[in-house]
Amino acid sequence: MDRTTAQLVDFTARLRFEDLSAAAVTAAKARILSALAVALAAYDMPPVAIARRMAQPVAAGPAASVLGDLTRTTPDMAAFVNSAMVRSLDMSDTLVMAGVSHPADAFPALLAVAEAERRDGRSLLLATAIAYEVQCKFAEAVPYNHRGWDQTPVVALGAALGCASLLGLSAEQMAHCVSLAIVPNIALNQTRTGMLSMWKGMAGPQGARAGVFAACLSRAGMTGPDGVFEGEFGFWNQLMGGSACEVAFPAAFGGHTFAVQRTMIKSFPTRFNCQVPVFAAQKLRRLVDYRQIDALRIESIRQAFERWMHLPEIWKPETRETADHSLPCTVAMALIDGTITPATMERARYRDADVRALMGRCSVELPQEFADIAPAVRACRLSATMRDGKTVVAEYRRSAEEDAADPGWEQAAEKFRTLTRDILSPEAARELLSAVQGLERLAGMEGIVQHTKVRRA
Repeated sequence: MDRTTAQLVDFTARLRFEDLSAAAVTAAKARILSALAVALAAYDMPPVAIARRMAQPVAAGPAASVLGDLTRTTPDMAAFVNSAMVRSLDMSDTLVMAGVSHPADAFPALLAVAEAERRDGRSLLLATAIAYEVQCKFAEAVPYNHRGWDQTPVVALGAALGCASLLGLSAEQMAHCVSLAIVPNIALNQTRTGMLSMWKGMAGPQGARAGVFAACLSRAGMTGPDGVFEGEFGFWNQLMGGSACEVAFPAAFGGHTFAVQRTMIKSFPTRFNCQVPVFAAQKLRRLVDYRQIDALRIESIRQAFERWMHLPEIWKPETRETADHSLPCTVAMALIDGTITPATMERARYRDADVRALMGRCSVELPQEFADIAPAVRACRLSATMRDGKTVVAEYRRSAEEDAADPGWEQAAEKFRTLTRDILSPEAARELLSAVQGLERLAGMEGIVQHTKVRRA
């Protein structure tokens, strides 16, 4: 195996549940609860319904449950459908550094394998920490998006190694698992350009499905190509133009802040880099009447928005997938309505006349001062010129340190209660929240999946 593969295998084989700090365990539970909340809230979304129709019931062999209706299907298809649910609202959690990671996309792969293989809660928490660490280390070091590649293979890699932990694969099997996750799953970043389609929310789920498949193939004895990273036609040469990236894992885990502690749990169903602008819009809304705004200047991070702002679709979004990536649209909706919720997108507020009118009064600037502090600090400044000639300014900043400082349990619990209020029965919601909170004590996954049955399924 090549050096990068060896590092991935070594990390996965070394990490034990006992190595996880109490803060890391709490953070993992928070991300799991957030993922379940947004998954259930997305149950009726069209892309999810399409994915669900693809998951045929199975009568024999390993099986896992589709969240919401509890159909028993193959683990890889359960991973795909459930990850589609987690991803479709664009409201789980994210880390953006050199590349972009939505690490919760991989969680349904782990849940499916843990259920099918009858693993306990501690095993699931360990697999979650592994999947997050792998994906986020790649996002920190590898600029795959800027090179024109999507995150599908990174999700596949994280899911595959998390599943490898659950399946107890040997080091040799893990190496093949890495190869089988990467080589067949390179994906184009055209997925996130121009008018965005349903597939924007399916690229990560495809990685989750592929990760399960790679791990199961490896266990069955399938071998994968050698030199997947450092080989002549490997990842570094083909995707990074020959520039090898250093994906480093800690030599010891004492005092280590795990990646699962450092992702930002989203508050709104928008792109990661639109979260701070929405918070800025909420601040400005407390200071002005949006109807009296004559012009609105939006200043934010160049690295996040430079490649988007010339696209006409961003200024006149026709799909929710485009709207939740549009800086002027998300600011306008938040400024008018006070927030952005799943219902905002379901009602297609981005097409309404008042939103379009305010967007028409917006301009976007991407100043050097914000570029210099990103991605460690994300910033947005809104300057509203009012009809009476006054200018009112609101600014919001959020740092990576702030993301990591709060394990996120209370935020995730409130998010779960809010998003599942009309979807789960009160008893099921209480039982599911309790199961996740005590996950390290669960003997199996039934305590999670059985309480996800939606009221109307």
